[in-house]
Amino acid sequence: MIKSIDSFHTPRLVARKLEASDAQLLYLMNQNTQIMATLGGVCDEIESNKRLMWNLEQWQTNGFGLWLFYDKSTNDFVGRGGLRRLMVDGKEEIEVAYAIMPEFWTKGFATEITSACIKFAFTHYKLQSVVALTQVSNKASERVMQKVGFTYEKNFIHHNMPHVLYRMMNLEG
Repeated sequence: MIKSIDSFHTPRLVARKLEASDAQLLYLMNQNTQIMATLGGVCDEIESNKRLMWNLEQWQTNGFGLWLFYDKSTNDFVGRGGLRRLMVDGKEEIEVAYAIMPEFWTKGFATEITSACIKFAFTHYKLQSVVALTQVSNKASERVMQKVGFTYEKNFIHHNMPHVLYRMMNLEG
C-alpha cells in the first residue's frame, strides 16, 4: 500500500489526518443545519460517531481518507475534505469530498481543499479517476467541481435524493 499522507499545507491551510479524537469536532459539524442541508440532514451523536468510524476505516483500508483543515494565519477550523471509497450508483468510486464551516463559505477554501485532494489522488495515490457528487440543489458545490476541472457525467439518485455526478480522469497515467 502507498504510504498515507498524514499532514500537508496548501497556500492558506494546514491539513491533518482525521483521528478518533476528532469526534466532538465532527459532531459539531454534523449538527450544523447549514452544512448538513445538502449532506443528508443533521445527525445525532450516534450517527456522527458511525460516520467518524466509517471515515477512519477509509484510512485503514485505503491509505487515504479525510483531512481536517485549519487556517494557517488564525488556526481556525475551516472544514474537512479528502478521498473516500464508496458505492456510487452501483459502482465503486473514489470520491473527492469536502465540507466547509459556513463562516468560510465563498472564500475559495472548498476549491483549495478540492484541488489539493485531486493532486494527491493522481500524483501520490496514482488513482485513474475520481468523482465528486452533491445534491442537485447544492449549486455552490457544483461550481467548485466545475472550477477545479471536473466534468459533468450525470444526474442520479443517491441516498434517496437527486444528485449530480462529476468525474475527473488522471491524464498523466
